[in-house]
Amino acid sequence: MSAERVFVPYEERVATVVGRKGALGSRVFPCYQEAGFREVHGCEQGDPFLDFVNRSTDLFLAVDDAEVISLLEIAKFHLGPQHTILDGASNKSNAIDIYLDVDSRGASVCPTHLGARPDHPWQGMKFWLCRVGQNCERGIRTGMDLFIARNVAIDVIDVEEHQKIEIDQCVTFLTAYVVSETLRSLGIPLKEFDCFATLNAEFLALLAGRTQGQGVKVPSEVLFRQDRKFEIIGALQAALERLKQALSDREELEKLMQTNIDYHDNPEGLIGQLFRKAGIVGSRNANLRMCSLSFRITRDRPGKLRDVLKPFFVEDVNLTAIDSMQGEITEEERLRGVDPDGIIDFDIGVNPKTINPEKARRIKETLWAMGCQVADFPFDKENSQ
Repeated sequence: MSAERVFVPYEERVATVVGRKGALGSRVFPCYQEAGFREVHGCEQGDPFLDFVNRSTDLFLAVDDAEVISLLEIAKFHLGPQHTILDGASNKSNAIDIYLDVDSRGASVCPTHLGARPDHPWQGMKFWLCRVGQNCERGIRTGMDLFIARNVAIDVIDVEEHQKIEIDQCVTFLTAYVVSETLRSLGIPLKEFDCFATLNAEFLALLAGRTQGQGVKVPSEVLFRQDRKFEIIGALQAALERLKQALSDREELEKLMQTNIDYHDNPEGLIGQLFRKAGIVGSRNANLRMCSLSFRITRDRPGKLRDVLKPFFVEDVNLTAIDSMQGEITEEERLRGVDPDGIIDFDIGVNPKTINPEKARRIKETLWAMGCQVADFPFDKENSQ
């Protein structure tokens, strides 16, 4: 019987998260608990993996692609229509054969991919569920039920399409490290580059900083496992050579630039949309840099944004930016039983001409009284009224 005809309610299913203590596994584990699975187990390196396979209906492999392939090779003779298999590796293309092998045994396979580091707030992040073989619908349904509560932007694609994500990642990481290596060769540390950066250069600094901030494990996995990495590097080298040749002739340089604009403005207007999107981000960052107040709430609810902004309205302070991001729970908050989903970090940009030390003090005191954790509030006193 195919996996599509066997849907067992979650309260009758047993899940095992392999790599439960890792960055991804620790975030996935509670998703199974909240979905109502009867039992949820964690399996780490050195544990009897096949014992967990045999007593589980659901597996989530929160490990890299090489280990996903290895584990599925070990487990495939123990897998059948009762099993639903998900994973979270960055690369999928080199695992397609084993995915299809497991699917042919009746199991439902649905590789997943979170489009950000697992320890980054998930809300609004892209999240892909991949179709594999004939039996994937139960896996897709399970993935939807597990992760839609995390407010991610879910897209369902064929597993073969995942290569487009992998190439995007490869090009991004290669570009970031080419920039980093170039700056290092020129003796320009990233701090200095960012200090003198125009708006466009700030985005390049963010790319380099964001990539280096991920450490070496995921970027090296993405680059090392990419089958087309040398083809992509060759394309980068060829592009650099074309640009180098065009630099000796202004007309040829502009022609090369226009060729790229025409190619990438598809559909028409896309370049303008991306230009505006980048401008919004740049303007918001600029407004926060000029004058901002940062604070944290630990009990988010409908209407909370209105409440925390009211002190600014009362003090007649003009806002220039409102930034919010789900915060990472601290150990002290965990011990107090704070719900991680209720933690929001706010950065509020204000017009420095509408604020002064007394207004700032009263706003902070009001926010403190509401239970907010308020950071220091630096602003230019010369511009305050």
